[in-house]
Amino acid sequence: PGLTLSAAAINAMRRDVLNQLTAVRSRREERQILTLPKLHHHKGAVDAPGYTVQVTTREQITPKVLKMNPEALYVPLHILAGDEAFTRQLSKLAPVAAVLPRIVHDGQMGKLREDLRNVRRWGVKEALVGNLGLLIPAREAGMEIRGDFGLNIFNSLSMQTLRDLELRSATLSFEMTLPQVRDLSKAVPSELLVYGRLPLMVTENCLFKGKTGECACHMGPAKLVDKTGAEFPVIRDGNSCRSVLLNGKKLYWLDRQNDLAKLGLWAARMYFTTENPKEVDYILSAYENPVPFDPGAYTRGLYLRGLD
Repeated sequence: PGLTLSAAAINAMRRDVLNQLTAVRSRREERQILTLPKLHHHKGAVDAPGYTVQVTTREQITPKVLKMNPEALYVPLHILAGDEAFTRQLSKLAPVAAVLPRIVHDGQMGKLREDLRNVRRWGVKEALVGNLGLLIPAREAGMEIRGDFGLNIFNSLSMQTLRDLELRSATLSFEMTLPQVRDLSKAVPSELLVYGRLPLMVTENCLFKGKTGECACHMGPAKLVDKTGAEFPVIRDGNSCRSVLLNGKKLYWLDRQNDLAKLGLWAARMYFTTENPKEVDYILSAYENPVPFDPGAYTRGLYLRGLD
């Protein structure tokens, strides 16, 4: 027959186990305290920043975009890899950098490497990378690397690390405040998003296919509407079926360029997502001749108030 314990014995056993667990949790192991290495402080650019342009669609690369000679033109990799003639011509007209997807699974890495090798042969010399795991395939393709906001650069030690990794530039976190941006060591040329819809999240599965059973990603931006009636656009991550949920209001700092000039930045980036070509040209004109801030349509983001 099996061993049978009384209720009193079981309770005593529980108390003993709990007492032992409490004793283990109360122990404080001696921890080694490390000090941060002393870093050389890089002040960054003295002059007002130049500007870069990031597009989501081919149609957003308007003649005005090319005429304004951006410091860099960020174009999704799948657009460049899908048309050799277009990519060869574009790389002669602007300093093009291929924007890599935010997420790439192991089974997709072979295609990514092939696309990178192709666009490199067609004249594209740089890649915009927001995932540390993609630094190696970009380097293997012979690309110079610019860091995207996905690297979450928030302090001077991170900037020094990117310098050690020989990145050409770094996009700073859009969760920083302007004083934090100003005081950050610019160990590599630094870039800040100043216009566009900021991404709120990336989902592994298509938001709409899960509800309707049919994917409509290829048909362009869609939207989600919350219970207050606020609209949040949804775009694809590259040419995958992942969804990127965007802020309903666009970040706008084009009217505060004097403030941006005091931060030591290499460039200010305009990020186009849902805009049509006409809207792209309007924003470029607003960069040249700033228009007043409209709080109903735009937001200052976290650059003034920081994280709550």
